[in-house]
Amino acid sequence: MSEQIWTTVLRPTRHTPRGRVVAVPHSGAGPNALLPLLARLPSDVEVVGVTLPGRERRYGESFDRLPEDPRAVVDAVRGELDAAPRLPTVLFGHSMGAAFAATLAVRAPALCQGLVLSSLARSGSASEPPEHPTEADVLDVVRMGGGTPEEFLLEAGLRAHLLGLLVCDLTLGRRLVALSAGRPLPVPPVVLGGRDDKLVAPEDLADWSGTGSGTARTRLFPGGHFYLLDEANLDAVAAELTTALPGRPTGTGPHP
Repeated sequence: MSEQIWTTVLRPTRHTPRGRVVAVPHSGAGPNALLPLLARLPSDVEVVGVTLPGRERRYGESFDRLPEDPRAVVDAVRGELDAAPRLPTVLFGHSMGAAFAATLAVRAPALCQGLVLSSLARSGSASEPPEHPTEADVLDVVRMGGGTPEEFLLEAGLRAHLLGLLVCDLTLGRRLVALSAGRPLPVPPVVLGGRDDKLVAPEDLADWSGTGSGTARTRLFPGGHFYLLDEANLDAVAAELTTALPGRPTGTGPHP
């Protein structure tokens, strides 16, 4: 799969590929933010990242109109995945990325043989800012979620860019949740979260049950909104992504 606009192979396989994980990151981030986790996946799993405008290799691209047509954004990613060689595929997203992954699964069920949703309730987060958030609203979300280096908020240029991205992505995530609301998922999702998440209450993760072709399975980890990047959780979360691939026995973990 050659590099395209919206998707890129973050890590090709060292052997014959047995499957693919497509990773969609959280608000304000590119897929490299998830590399500490994705690096723990087995070497026969291809890792593909979704990069929205305004971050990482697309840093200079305009992003403010992304939320205007969330279907078009999802379908752009869908088109690139459709053009890739077919492999059993797990769609994986964290926070806003989970809303994206769920909507992609609904719109492209043939591309989804496994679905792992992290830190997102089916109805979105009760702690989300309003439809037109102020800077103070966004900063509240950042502080409740954690995971954003304080120096990013102190340097004027980085702060303006990051806050703009967050306003865009929080709005996009809300609209993606609305877009997929009430639509059946092609597979029962695996829903992951942190026990101490201040943005998404652990009990709210259970509302994904009954949205797929079976019962959703929920697993909680120690930590907050970014539990999945805590060193102590990396191998266990990677194992959840791996076992979501068809044909992988339960308990199959990462290997070099």
